[in-house]
Amino acid sequence: MKNKISIRWTPVFYCILIPVFLVVIFIVGCAHKRTAYKIGNPYTNVDWQKNGQYKANFHTHTSVGEAEADPPEVIDRYKKLGYSILAITDHDDNITAEPTWPWLTFQRDPASLDMVAVQGNEISGLHHIGSYFNSYGNPDVTSENEAIEEIGRRGGLAVFNHPGRYDKAVEWYVDMFSLYDHLIGLEVYNRRDRYPDDRATWDAVLTKLIPERSIWGFANDDMHEPEEELGFSWNILVLPKLNHNHVRKAMEQGCFFYAHASLGHNGSPVPVVEAITVDERLGIIQIRASNYEFIEWISQGNIIHKGDRLILDESAGLEQYIRAEIHGSDGTIVGTQPFSLSRLVNNK
Repeated sequence: MKNKISIRWTPVFYCILIPVFLVVIFIVGCAHKRTAYKIGNPYTNVDWQKNGQYKANFHTHTSVGEAEADPPEVIDRYKKLGYSILAITDHDDNITAEPTWPWLTFQRDPASLDMVAVQGNEISGLHHIGSYFNSYGNPDVTSENEAIEEIGRRGGLAVFNHPGRYDKAVEWYVDMFSLYDHLIGLEVYNRRDRYPDDRATWDAVLTKLIPERSIWGFANDDMHEPEEELGFSWNILVLPKLNHNHVRKAMEQGCFFYAHASLGHNGSPVPVVEAITVDERLGIIQIRASNYEFIEWISQGNIIHKGDRLILDESAGLEQYIRAEIHGSDGTIVGTQPFSLSRLVNNK
């Protein structure tokens, strides 16, 4: 009786076992071929349900230097356009060597305006450098190293402004970023995108430095004439709370987006990033956004993918990093900071 039962169920058993076995072999084989990645995510600590997004400009000028509008007008104009964070960065020439600071000198109180005022200056003797959170200014500076070292001694942060203006080799930037941790980034959009090579320089530097070091991309107005140059390029900081400490930490850690609108605030609103999810196990980065037309993913200066979801294993041309640009209507762009990529396993 037992033999009859065994013979009766054996075919059914094998009909079930063989397909299951084949599926397991297929899954294991795919997993075996998958490349494992360590993904450096600048937004890893963001609570997308609770954190706010705040507009910031870190490069603008006033009549204290060589611009047209006086400081109160500049502050008021940015406030009216919805900016929450502002650094006035007049040139450190023989007239305005010291930062245009504090705002209270110009009858503007950041607290009452619900804004964060960042002490800033533009070191202008050589390669222009955005200097933040310190009082340094020196029109007689003899080298970029001297300026950046002094910014660091005073506890500040530094950013290279409009690198596309200068004839500097990529290796020069790589050396500078390798020397100074408080040199955190460079401008990738300046005013109405005066120097498109800014982004080419950024990608070239990222290719050399990542994954050892990430360099953040900033977008700023560099405003001198308010009617023509204010409100075209800015940053969007993702913060748990709007205050001085969180602003600085976001700048240091790359927890922000850069934004550019070719028509300024008279055109369409820029896209809005609602969430970014990173799955290291599956090698997937996904962006949830609104008010956009398409998303491009860029590595080593090349567009390697389009769409809101990037699967690393399926992306040809992917190297040390990936960054995304979310494109809206009227030439609006919101860009992420780079995600560094380190290949851990490559079994083929």
